Amino acid sequence: MQNFEIFYFEGFEFDQETWLTSFFYSFDKKEFFEEKIYFYDANFDFERKGGNFWESKTFLFPLFLALGISYYKLFPTKKLIVETWFLDEAQKIFWKDFYISWLGEFFYRNKLDYRAYGNFESKSQKYIQKISQKNLQNKSLLPIGWGKDSIVSSEILEQNNKNYTPFIFWKKDNIKENQLKIIQKQAIFIKRELSPNLFTLTKQGYYNGHIPISGIISFVSLFVAYLYDYKNIIFSNEKSANSGNTFLWELEVNHQYSKSLDFEGKLRNYIKSYISDEIEYFSLLRGFYEIKIASFFASFWKKYFASFSSCNTNFKINQEQKNQKLWCNACPKCVFVYSILRAFLSEQENIEIFWKELYKDEALGDLFLEIWGWKDFKPFECVGEEEEARLATYLFLEKNPDFASDIVSIFRAKISFFPKNYFENLEKKYFARNEENFIPEEFKKLLRNI
Repeated sequence: MQNFEIFYFEGFEFDQETWLTSFFYSFDKKEFFEEKIYFYDANFDFERKGGNFWESKTFLFPLFLALGISYYKLFPTKKLIVETWFLDEAQKIFWKDFYISWLGEFFYRNKLDYRAYGNFESKSQKYIQKISQKNLQNKSLLPIGWGKDSIVSSEILEQNNKNYTPFIFWKKDNIKENQLKIIQKQAIFIKRELSPNLFTLTKQGYYNGHIPISGIISFVSLFVAYLYDYKNIIFSNEKSANSGNTFLWELEVNHQYSKSLDFEGKLRNYIKSYISDEIEYFSLLRGFYEIKIASFFASFWKKYFASFSSCNTNFKINQEQKNQKLWCNACPKCVFVYSILRAFLSEQENIEIFWKELYKDEALGDLFLEIWGWKDFKPFECVGEEEEARLATYLFLEKNPDFASDIVSIFRAKISFFPKNYFENLEKKYFARNEENFIPEEFKKLLRNI
């Protein structure tokens, strides 16, 4: 593995005719990368916007900086130099925090001292101006994934007759296609091509690790909103994402940092300061914990039971298989989602989704202990709080007092020492209606009806 001293942000190009955008990076001007994103979806029915190259730069510049993290993590350098446009001190702080917080898990796993990295410099004195958009339409862009959260958001918008469009970034798959058929919506699909040598260098032994993709999607969504005239960008991040996994010195390591309220607030400030006053960026489900969202999903939207998945592991392994199972039933995400949904599902509904009873799989004992907070620390996955998982198991056993397995026997033994009002207090916490931070008033009204 070759050592590098500086990571360079070389520049980007936007083709106003095809909307193909290329982003260029390098290590020490020796190892170069080119990423491509195709912003024009020929299959989506819309009125094509007249291109404005200078306005486009306002949105492409922060996207350019965000995308660089995929290549920077191959060999993190102390210094990062932006050659194209000027960064003021507040921007440098934002981007250093962005890179360090996003790569917290990466630094933890690779045993690197994060305090030495992420120092941004800009060579150019050319400024990019914030733009004013006076004719944005009151319609919303909704990024969708495989899981229940974006389904809940789409149904809330659908049932309240809100003008919204699902948005897919990077890859299509059967799950998303099936969900679109159920809601009878057409999605905007934006294709991404990573630089090929990213994979070559990874195979050669350069660093690898987790990047919260939802943060990159946030910046992609901003440019999509500009191109397609959307006023609102609505994510489906929940309150549980605010809770970290562990600490690396003073840094809280949070696998879900790009879904957290901390990141949402900082990005909103950045948008208002440097990009646009008109575009609204927020998470519709921010005021709810995972378990409450699961209760909504299980109670009201059963039509999706055979058409959603929260399992990332299974799709990394079986990406090309058309008839793949939706759940591996062996990873922390499967165990957590099973636990919070199982509290609200009948036995038959559980089989329809997970095809077996995970509480009876002894091989999963350690994973249950981890999500309950009784072994190591919360797994590096998109899972909720430990007490939230305990409450879910408690609620299931309250409804199914005769259920028996080695795993629930351990749980019953552990909670036998808890105060009598322990779970009553947890119910008050996790099922309370919390303040919906940053959500525009018209959308807060929708949430008060569920």
